Amino acid sequence: MTGARNRPAVQGRAFVNDRQKRIFEAVVLDYIRTGEPVASGNLAERHSMDLSAASIRKVLHELEEMGLLTQAYPSAGRTPTEEGFRAYADDILEVGKLPAGLKSQIQKELLSADFTEESVFALCSRVLSNLTSHMGVVMAPAAAELPLRKLYFVRLGARQHLAVLLTRNGVIQNRVILTPQDFTQEELNEVNVFLESLESPFTLEEVRARLLKDMSESRSEFERIFRRAFVLASGASEAPPAQGEDQGPGIYMDGEGRQRLMDHPDFRDAEAMRALYRAFEDKRRLVELLNDVTGGGRVRVVIGPSGEGTDGLTLVASPYRAEGGAGALGVLGPRRLNYSEIVPVVDYAAQVLSGIFHK
Repeated sequence: MTGARNRPAVQGRAFVNDRQKRIFEAVVLDYIRTGEPVASGNLAERHSMDLSAASIRKVLHELEEMGLLTQAYPSAGRTPTEEGFRAYADDILEVGKLPAGLKSQIQKELLSADFTEESVFALCSRVLSNLTSHMGVVMAPAAAELPLRKLYFVRLGARQHLAVLLTRNGVIQNRVILTPQDFTQEELNEVNVFLESLESPFTLEEVRARLLKDMSESRSEFERIFRRAFVLASGASEAPPAQGEDQGPGIYMDGEGRQRLMDHPDFRDAEAMRALYRAFEDKRRLVELLNDVTGGGRVRVVIGPSGEGTDGLTLVASPYRAEGGAGALGVLGPRRLNYSEIVPVVDYAAQVLSGIFHK
């Protein structure tokens, strides 16, 4: 896990001197811009370095020995390694301020959403995709601790029910749950009447705790309703938000951004494309990374480790705060991202989304 910070100082890496850092940064920036191995010949001219070609080649060799750069063959240019991208994100990346025009655009677009979870999160993922030309990703907060104003259930089919949650600040969440036994709509209505009697706001955890207490004390016909309500409330707290079949648990991914990512030149070879498909098909690792982000402070840059289904991918993500819980949003793209532009977009979008949930 790596972090993006507003600091130019080298920390935690064995850069011997400022010359190593300057040349390494120049190689990374050129590679991000072109996608081609970087030759030593014109580095000095492009980056205003008062160094000889021999001095640059010597430093490039040192950076290779440090594991930050690699060279396909002796006369080829250099490219950053996986560890090199981590070093850049951790120790060198300087994040600029987001222009006022982009701030205004993010605010205008996110605040235009209908006040439902699906609308807010789907729109946020689309805004991130459009502004960065990569794939926007949003993870919904866990439902168990959200303060709710209302909760009710609707039968969809055999053992399949829709839980509709209205949070205290008016955001609507829909969650499809499967239950061990089937319930008729009449049985669900008895539960809905019971839930109407609860004093709001309440959380699903509080509902479950109260139902356990009531069941231990009750020996009447109401125990059947309590047990039914407990099963449904437990299912609602564990179920992901209702959404498309290609989405992961609680994950919203912009479809157009996904296509942009698949069309990116860095994923044109067969092995890179296979890694990308693995990341889409098995979202467990992505969910783990986003869950890790929710416990942090601001934006974090995560370089996908080789062999973990995220080969070649980078996640720039930030937590946002929902009342009673937290989620994460970010941009998924190749390692060759324009980090200095994407980080402030993700950071500000998280601030706006947090504001929406705390109205």
